[in-house]
Parts: sequence; C-alpha cells; structure tokens
Amino acid sequence: MRCFKLLLLSGFLCLPPALAAAQECGPKALGTARTLEVPFTQGPVGRASYGRTLPLDRGEVVLTFDDGPLPRRTQAVLDALKAECVKATFFVVGSMVAQFPDTLRRTAAEGHTIASHTWSHRYLDRIRSPEVRRDQINGGLEAVRTVLTDDEPALSPFFRFPGLGHSPALDRYAAAQKLVPFSIDVDGDDWKKISPAAVMARVLRRLDAAGRGIILLHDIQPRTVAILPELLRRLKARQYRVVHVVPARADTQAALAALDAPQGRPIRLALDRLGARMASFRVVARPPAGLAEEGPLLLRAGLFEEAEVPPAPPARDQSRSGDAVRVALVADPGLSGAPAPRAGWSGFVVIGTAPQEAGFRPVAEAGRPPAR
Repeated sequence: MRCFKLLLLSGFLCLPPALAAAQECGPKALGTARTLEVPFTQGPVGRASYGRTLPLDRGEVVLTFDDGPLPRRTQAVLDALKAECVKATFFVVGSMVAQFPDTLRRTAAEGHTIASHTWSHRYLDRIRSPEVRRDQINGGLEAVRTVLTDDEPALSPFFRFPGLGHSPALDRYAAAQKLVPFSIDVDGDDWKKISPAAVMARVLRRLDAAGRGIILLHDIQPRTVAILPELLRRLKARQYRVVHVVPARADTQAALAALDAPQGRPIRLALDRLGARMASFRVVARPPAGLAEEGPLLLRAGLFEEAEVPPAPPARDQSRSGDAVRVALVADPGLSGAPAPRAGWSGFVVIGTAPQEAGFRPVAEAGRPPAR
C-alpha cells in the first residue's frame, strides 16, 4: 500500500536496492551479481598461497585492490567502480590510512569491503622479530578501526600478507587474532614496470585460464587507474560476474576484541595522532551566541588534502615525529561577516604544527545478465 501511494503521488516505483542500483547504472553496466559472506571458519583462501579459494561459480570474480588509500588514484578507481555498480574489497595499509582517512571513509561509504594489509607493507616473512610482526599486523587493523566505527558494515577481519609472504607461524598468529587471510587467484602484475595494455592482457588471459577467482590489482598504481574502466567493460563482454565478499558481523567484532594494540613508538604516535584528528572531525562546534538559528558549524574532513594552497616545500613526515597538526577555524562569512579565504568556502586550514604528547553463506543475489 505504501509503495502504491508513493507511485500515485510521485510516479516513482519502490524497488529492491539491487534492482534500483542496476537501473541507476543502466543495463550496460557490469553490476555486482551477488554478495557472499566469508566466515572466519573458512579461511584462509586464495590458491596462490593456500591451494583453495572461495566457492565461486565459473565466470565469477572477486575484485581486490591493495596498498591504498591514495586520494587521486583511489578516487579514480572508486569512480570507475561506481560507474559500473561494482563492489570490491580494499586491502589498505595503515600508514596510508593515517594520512588519508577521508579517502577511506569514501570507500566505506560507497559500500566496498575494507580489509587490512599491515601498517607499512613490510614483508613479514622476512622479519624475525615477533614484536615487529605483531605491530605490523595489528597496526593496520587499528588504523582502520580508528577512522571507521566498530559497527561499520564495511569493516572486516580480512587480511592480506604483503607480497603474499606468509609462513605457518604467521598463519597461526593471524588465526589467533581472528583474521581471515586472503591470497589471490589471478595477479594483474600492475605493480611491475609494464604498460597498461600489458596489465590488461595479463589479467584477462589468466582469468580466462582460471575461469573464476580473486583478482589482485593495486589502487595506487597508475596502470590500474588507466585500464580499470575498460577492464570492467571487457569483463562484462566476456560474461564475467562480480561477487562482493563481506564478513560475518560477529567475526569482525571478534577480530576487534582480539586486537593487540601496537607497542612500537612510531606506530603508537601515528595512531594517537590519527585518533586526535578523527575526534576533531567528529566534533560539532557550538555557534556563537545569538546565532543558534543558523545551526552548528561542522568540522569537515578532506580539507587537508583537497584545499588548494600555494606550492610549499615538501613537508617532513609527521607520522614519525612528536608533532601534531594545529588547525585554525575559519568562520563562514555568512555568519560572522569575516572574509573567507576564497568565495564560497568555509572550514579550517592547516597553519602549522605543535608538539604533543559454518561455511560460506550467500547473503544477497541480484539478477544475473542473460547468457549471450
């Protein structure tokens, strides 16, 4: 009855989300064929490392992207996925998250799965120190947790070893931390010094040979940015279907409960700084007296990365110092009469630094395109 009334009043149809998304993208879009819940009990997966993979039908693929976020390139990847109504999994590096949390928030907001890829992409199978291994694995997840909330649907216990370098001891530790290691089935080699056309050819040739599987690409690589729109179109032409993998909510909570906070000072300082930065983003400032009717001023994320500023000498790496970002609030001229840095802008800008202290369960399935 409610749908019928809305139809009469506005002319819009009440549609399931998957169907509505498909209409938004149009019939030519690749789309996301189904969503697959991957429980902790079925890890690890990926034939490149473990000899077994996800229970995918022939023609089904899982798109995964490593090493981000990196604003312009990750955003270009997100734009390409959005244009085709495709959901993917992003294995993010903690130190990158600490620098570009706004890009991570966009990735999560658009419905992609967020997984971890250590704190700084060190090859764990080449490290002897158990403390360093622990901090690398847990630091990546804690960075994501600091930016997102514990109940964020995008947050997952999925984890990928850098370089796919693992060992029985590392696998046991990941299991103890309630993480689900993800390896791969198809490597695009986009991290190698080859042309974008070569990356495209390798992905399609290897995928055609495997028939299905987890594809590895990197959202920080310009080759991937260059080929992704065309790659998605070619997957559609070859009748491949995208599967979006998601965790069981209880598994995510178990991994967060088992999280062993990093103890290394550089990582700890960077995470503390990230936490302070995120707290400032979530603060709603009180308006000046007498202006309550105008509503609160909100500190918005993204201005650090997106604001156009004159060229400046390269900044030193704040993540490895004892400094914290200091910001200045710039009032909206409509409220205070003060001039803004440029027309139509309000917010805050950086002005300097200051020292500072059980099995796989299909969840949803959209209609698959008819075979040609």
